[in-house]
Amino acid sequence: MSPVHPSAQVADGAKLGDGVEIGPFSVIGPDVTLGEGTRIHSHVVITGHTTLGPGCQVHPFVTLGEPPQDTKYGGEPTRLEIGASTLIREQVTIHRGTPHGGGVTRIGSNCFFMVNVHVAHDCIIGDRVVLINQATLAGHCEIGTNVVIGATSVVQQFTRIGGHAYIAATSGVRNDVIPFGVAKGNRQDCTLQGLNLVGLKQRGFPRDEIRTLREAYRMIFEGPTYEIGERAARARDSFAGCAPVLELANFVLARPDRNLCLPGQSGSKSVAETV
Repeated sequence: MSPVHPSAQVADGAKLGDGVEIGPFSVIGPDVTLGEGTRIHSHVVITGHTTLGPGCQVHPFVTLGEPPQDTKYGGEPTRLEIGASTLIREQVTIHRGTPHGGGVTRIGSNCFFMVNVHVAHDCIIGDRVVLINQATLAGHCEIGTNVVIGATSVVQQFTRIGGHAYIAATSGVRNDVIPFGVAKGNRQDCTLQGLNLVGLKQRGFPRDEIRTLREAYRMIFEGPTYEIGERAARARDSFAGCAPVLELANFVLARPDRNLCLPGQSGSKSVAETV
């Protein structure tokens, strides 16, 4: 039998995998599934149709799976899905989805959400994403794999952030951020600072691949804004053998209805750094 503290409340119908631990005064709802080896610390509330994969850790005063903060929500049985080995620290809140937004909020595996992070309804978050203290995602955001979002940053609803991007602390992001990009600034002047060269090197991207990605970045972003789509298509064709360039170009071309976070006049030296 799974070790559950006597003061915890686990509703009939909740599914607990082998080795699940539930600490004092935690509350687990009837439609919750906890994967094997997951540890729920004290004073945690998990409700709604919520699933946590194996090996997760949830620290005190976290609330998972509560109804979305959406005036159109009418109590429908939407879901929250969290992948394996995700670490959720104190006072994090993650809401389940809405029927008009796909019905699910989905978190990948091996993510790390630090103190006071909030993830709103219908967000889709990839694997190995780090949200630093008090980072906030509004509804319907799409966050790629290996993204890092700095402390107290805010991401506006429906915003996309591509894989391996880095959002500097205290930023306000309202336009889409390209894969491998660095963005910083408040909501009125958040700009693209160049490529996330530090992250690319740390994750073992080959030097020649990084050089090619830099060439593609210049091709796409040096020139009139209204030609970015055309230049992205050209970069995709010119560097068809480089997977990161294809990811970057396809991100730009996928949603022509969305504004991109564009390079600013200052702080863009990362583009010109040697690799």
